[in-house]
Amino acid sequence: MGEKSSMILKKAQMQFQDRQYDYCGSLGPQSYFDLKCPIEIKDSSKVFSPSSGLLISDTTEFQCNAL
Repeated sequence: MGEKSSMILKKAQMQFQDRQYDYCGSLGPQSYFDLKCPIEIKDSSKVFSPSSGLLISDTTEFQCNAL
């Protein structure tokens, strides 16, 4: 089993690995988050796909499960 981290979506923010990220927008089924939103939202450091639970943090993939 891999290491577990908690990820919380609350209003327009994501809490993940002891940091708080702002919601930058959505493109199709993906939501984008970053500490400071870039001009192009697709360049955000965190990409979350709610339907699959896949979270991409920079280049690392995490599988999220609802609690």
